[in-house]
Amino acid sequence: VPIPDVETPTCENNILLDRRAVCILSRRYALTATEYKFLEIGINVGPPSYVEIAIGDPRRGKELLLSLETWKALYEQRQNIQNFFRNDFTDIHNFINVGPLTVRVCTVNNIKLIRLESANVCLRMTESTLHRMFDLDRCIDARFDHLIRILATVDAKFAQFSDIASTVKDPKEASNVIYASDAFNTNQIID
Repeated sequence: VPIPDVETPTCENNILLDRRAVCILSRRYALTATEYKFLEIGINVGPPSYVEIAIGDPRRGKELLLSLETWKALYEQRQNIQNFFRNDFTDIHNFINVGPLTVRVCTVNNIKLIRLESANVCLRMTESTLHRMFDLDRCIDARFDHLIRILATVDAKFAQFSDIASTVKDPKEASNVIYASDAFNTNQIID
């Protein structure tokens, strides 16, 4: 059970700068056959809880966390980004700003890549990975609509479980005590 007095992560220009320990009901979509890149959406448990969208590269331990607004802006710019990629814009002074993100084209080992940069994270991907990511927009929309409707329930359960956990002397027993409590419902996916 997370510590209840953890501060809400700072949000700078719709890029979430901190990731909490607990993300529930997430769905991860592989962007490559090897799953070296992924697009994930889930609820980052509060207080307050919020829906989080992440573009990640587990091999490099990097995740770019986006708000829905930034994701939508990126999706709306997809044609410009794809045209940018197809043209020879590898000059460092050529870029596209998408809200708080900067999109650049770079070449690594003679392979042209798209770079998505925020203040603290840089992810690179091929054109086919970029296409796959944009093809998932409807999935992200549907999942976001579902998750946003249950945020209040997640926050209420988090408060209940935090209260129960605060009465336990041995932190290792907290999950057992919560599970045994009347607040826990084995038929509820949030629990």
